[in-house]
Amino acid sequence: LLGALAFKQSQEAKKSEIPTLRVYASSSFIAQWGPGPWLKQAFEKNCNCHVEYFDGADSTLLLQRLKSDVDGGVDVALSFDQFDLEHAENITEWKHIDIPINNFVDRVKEKAKESELVPYEWGVMAFVARNSEIKELPKSVDDFLRPEWKSQVVIEDPRTSSPGAQFLFWLIALKGEDAAFDFLKKLNNQVHSYPPNWSSAYGLFQKGQVKSVFSYVTSPIYHKVEEKNNDYVALEFTDGHPMQIEYLGIPEKCRQCDLANQFVNFIFTKEGQKIIMEKNYMFPVLKGVKEGTLFAQIPEYKTIEIPLPKLAERERLLKK
Repeated sequence: LLGALAFKQSQEAKKSEIPTLRVYASSSFIAQWGPGPWLKQAFEKNCNCHVEYFDGADSTLLLQRLKSDVDGGVDVALSFDQFDLEHAENITEWKHIDIPINNFVDRVKEKAKESELVPYEWGVMAFVARNSEIKELPKSVDDFLRPEWKSQVVIEDPRTSSPGAQFLFWLIALKGEDAAFDFLKKLNNQVHSYPPNWSSAYGLFQKGQVKSVFSYVTSPIYHKVEEKNNDYVALEFTDGHPMQIEYLGIPEKCRQCDLANQFVNFIFTKEGQKIIMEKNYMFPVLKGVKEGTLFAQIPEYKTIEIPLPKLAERERLLKK
């Protein structure tokens, strides 16, 4: 009995000696169906470490937690998009990450030079609908003003949701500030609701309460793979679409800095990028990852450059 107890204590001591990498990410990233658990499993095979995820909910809460992190409890943080960069850079210092960005796809390569935070996935935003429910597919956001779309569109709240902010600033880029807000007043009659996040909005769409939701051009791939359903379509607008880029970083105050660097470098391998692509249904930043998959069959949607508003300007627009 004493021998068994001693063996157990020895094993527990060894386990406690294994370093723990603390990763902060969004709820969707670390969820059971997201890429987080798969990345953790693959990385832990060779790192002799534990990967521990902390749920940052969305980027707003994640930034708040980073701001309050005074003892270096965060080793890696991810799930920021381009609208979060200025805030993230203001609240903490970030280590330089040496990633060969020459292997990045062209749409992301230039963005990777603008910050110590590095893009790890990207997507093109679009309204998603079901072919069987629509007689005439909208070709622009103005087409949603037609009578048949009354209360049939759901858009995320731009004050609490990254996709919602993407929609608002895309609209301003398309029409100019005054015309964009005038258009929103007309569009309100067609919008069922403005849920606080993407998952709530997409849930309304999946339940059949609306005919279209603001989402990603990759969303129909999810339905093809998970549900064997080919009815879903990402609407292609002649004016172009916003592009979301998501970033990660290693805080300067990290405890397990070497492990953090190893984990980040694993994310930028083809194995890591494929996990993120297939579990998060986003495009990989590395070239040659989506070839031979359903993601390669998605047409190249036209995108437009959206000027990034400064924090004060962003807050003014969100209150308008």
